Amino acid sequence: MFTNYFKIAYRTLLRYKGYTATNILGLAVGIAATLLILSYIEFEMSYDDFQKNAASVYRVSVIAKKEGNVEYDGPEFVAPLGPAMMKDMPEVRNYVRLRNPVVAYVSSGAQSFKVDGIVYTDSTFFDIFTFPLVAGNPQQALRDPYSIVLTPELALTLFGAENPLGKIVRVDGGESFHVTGVVQDPPANSHIHFRALASFSTLYRQPNMFLGWSGGNQYVAYVQLRPNTRPDDVNKKFPAFMWEYLNEQVSSVGLRFDPYLQPLRDIHLRYDEGSAAVRANIYTFALVALFILGIACVNFVNLTTARSARRAKEIGVRKVLGADRPMLIRQFLTESLLLTFFASLVALFLVELAFPLYKQLLGDTIEAWSAFRLTTVLNVLAIIAVVGLLAGSYPAFYLSSLRTAQTLKSGPLASGSRARLRSVLITLQFAVSIALIVCAVIVASQLSYLKDQKLGFNRENIVVLPMIGDAARSKVDLLKEEIVRLPGVLGASASSDVPISGFTSNGYFPEGHNAVMMIHVLDVDDDFLKTFKIEMAHGRAFSPDFASDKSAYLINQTLARTLGWQNPIGKTIRRDGVHTVIGVVKDFNFATLHSPILPLIITRRPEVGQFSNLSVKLNGATTASTMSAIQAVWQRIVPSTPFSYWFLDEAFDHLYRAEKRFETLFLAFSGLAIWIALMGLLSLASFATEERTKEIGVRKVFGASVASITGLLSRDFLRWVVLANLLAWPAAYYFMSLWLRDFAYRIDITVWPFLVGGLLALLLGWLSVGYRTVKAAVANPTQALRYE
Repeated sequence: MFTNYFKIAYRTLLRYKGYTATNILGLAVGIAATLLILSYIEFEMSYDDFQKNAASVYRVSVIAKKEGNVEYDGPEFVAPLGPAMMKDMPEVRNYVRLRNPVVAYVSSGAQSFKVDGIVYTDSTFFDIFTFPLVAGNPQQALRDPYSIVLTPELALTLFGAENPLGKIVRVDGGESFHVTGVVQDPPANSHIHFRALASFSTLYRQPNMFLGWSGGNQYVAYVQLRPNTRPDDVNKKFPAFMWEYLNEQVSSVGLRFDPYLQPLRDIHLRYDEGSAAVRANIYTFALVALFILGIACVNFVNLTTARSARRAKEIGVRKVLGADRPMLIRQFLTESLLLTFFASLVALFLVELAFPLYKQLLGDTIEAWSAFRLTTVLNVLAIIAVVGLLAGSYPAFYLSSLRTAQTLKSGPLASGSRARLRSVLITLQFAVSIALIVCAVIVASQLSYLKDQKLGFNRENIVVLPMIGDAARSKVDLLKEEIVRLPGVLGASASSDVPISGFTSNGYFPEGHNAVMMIHVLDVDDDFLKTFKIEMAHGRAFSPDFASDKSAYLINQTLARTLGWQNPIGKTIRRDGVHTVIGVVKDFNFATLHSPILPLIITRRPEVGQFSNLSVKLNGATTASTMSAIQAVWQRIVPSTPFSYWFLDEAFDHLYRAEKRFETLFLAFSGLAIWIALMGLLSLASFATEERTKEIGVRKVFGASVASITGLLSRDFLRWVVLANLLAWPAAYYFMSLWLRDFAYRIDITVWPFLVGGLLALLLGWLSVGYRTVKAAVANPTQALRYE
């Protein structure tokens, strides 16, 4: 019986080739887009699933409060937290600490290589995390001070084909480390990334690591809980635990630190810095995938019901020959499933073609795709079942419900219910299309606004030379002196950081405030403001003419407002001595535009005695030759340190790469959804004009003009667009309001994106419908009157 259903379904699809091709193409594009979106969503939701101990491992994050107000919430905290939890909490089975990744030059001989991502960690790293060693003993690899574990790529770079175990590498031309292992590269779906692991015990032999409870928020602790232990059991112990170690000491200045546990598998989607954006992307693209599949299904239903009159006699004959309604339902559902199956095969081919470009766009945020992977097979089968049954159900139940006498009549079928259904579905299609167009316009406008946003400083033609290693840092003044003499160089400045993604923060005691305040800080030389063209609001900038400026502070306008200082000049701030405020700089953005401008202190003296960056202002006309001259100066003064640099404006563009990806993908998938809707509308217009062919011929014989006939056939279409706008505009406004909340600097949602969406949908839709209606209106009426 089922074999017969498939035979009949296959023959029916072949008989109506145009209908079949239209449906298969529309469904194939929709399924292909859905598979691409699902591959992205699956990858984002798979973070840290490879960790064997994921169910029992938690990251410790800390909320810092000042007088009850939250000032900080993040995992970077002091180094003793993990060991103290292991000592005092029987629920904790093990712990591991990771120092924030550092950049250094690593050498195994005469040549040095810049390594971005050296992480200092405890010897328990391989006990807690699943990062397999290619070579070495995981129990001993990070046990001793000055031990280091390399990734295969770094080991190959340093030692070639030689066995790296036991070899010596030097970091920043100074300390020597023994290579004790080679570890596999972290998977792309790991929230922990590194190129080398160094033993945490090394830090206790180095200066300025701040390894006590009094400071140094650059360490992240993870704990593994014992079996049958709930994280709440540990969270409940934190108040007493922190009071003993830290909170009692800082309570006098209004501070309090409250740790809590973050499940390892939830870190990427809930607790990382970009988690909110990732969740928003997942929800958005999941919704777009539903829209795309929904529009493809709507096309299927519309086209099937539109051509139902053509199959009416077939249904009548089947009923006369003994077919009952369940048999007809099974037959039509089989046709739907078979058509969806063929569409899925085409979709897999389209994904294979598109995936290289898709992966290039997303970079490391997606893994390789395979049509034969289990998740892909399950997704395709689920789509075939859902789409085939969903799209085929209404036509199957509708066509099988037709009475035998009605189907055998030569006249047209009563079409009121069919017309109403098609009107509803087409209206929904247009509503989705208009909403997507409106959202796309708002997304593009917001990203353009970010690109053009005034930052409060000049980022153009600034090249940053990282001062990596003691050799470079100790010669920064000489480097600056030589570089500013070069033609094409307009200025230079040494600083602890550059304004791009935020500055570190420390605790300070401003005058008139008894409680410590966590304030962002930047250490600069005398030429920083001039190099970046940052303007003064009050007072003066640092000057070599005043010896006292070495301990003086500048503050920004936001800090002055926060402190309530009407006249900040002469006020003092305490930290390692008393510092006088000599000037107020105008506010400038030193973090991403997702964040507002925060209070800032600018000092003249770096925290650890040396600056980390040298920013050079170029004239922009001779960049290539100037960079060659700067490199020559570098190699002459610090020949042991490789020359590296990056341009500030390019770094800013890279900073908003995720938003740019979102824009590109959203526009691409929205365009596909609109294209599928228009393709279905064009096919439906073809069927509609065919149904009214004789009517058009009669009207032309009686003198109707082409314009009047076109207006008659397009009248319903205009009503659909008006109603669709009423549905689409509130939905688009709601979702875009949610998306824009993630930006501290954002556009106002005005009426023009909605007008653009409505008018563009009207234009595209009318072109689709108008093409068929005008073609029918200008046809020879004698041919129309002979039409059967």
